[in-house]
Amino acid sequence: MKDGGAPAWRYGAVAILCLGLFAYMLLTGELAIDKQKTMIITRGANPFGYWALVAASGGMGLLALRAAWRRLGA
Repeated sequence: MKDGGAPAWRYGAVAILCLGLFAYMLLTGELAIDKQKTMIITRGANPFGYWALVAASGGMGLLALRAAWRRLGA
């Protein structure tokens, strides 16, 4: 799939957002789904969902960072 020559800053922005979510979830141990905190994904209550989100956001962040790095070098 072609990306159409997207600039490196777009990949960098996605990398910052995904890696920020990754770090936030690791530091706090939870992710509130809504503002009222009626649904919270935590390590203890829903470990599969929590670790799946942590792995997905970390993986996407690293892939976006790699794409941005390649764009800057090319």
